[in-house]
Amino acid sequence: MLVDKFLTDVCSEYGIPKKTIDAEAIDELKRHNWTGNIRELRNVVERLVILSGKSISIGDVHAYVLPNK
Repeated sequence: MLVDKFLTDVCSEYGIPKKTIDAEAIDELKRHNWTGNIRELRNVVERLVILSGKSISIGDVHAYVLPNK
């Protein structure tokens, strides 16, 4: 739910259509050990919005968020 909210907010801030995120990408984000606060997740979503195409894939998560995977 938070990722969807952040996607809406970030895309609106950048003036672009809302991007979708694949279920596999959501699952990968769920498996991540989030040691920071909620801002860490929002920053990750913003990074994915900026660097991905129309849809955010698990490959985007691996490339831009969890590069060690």
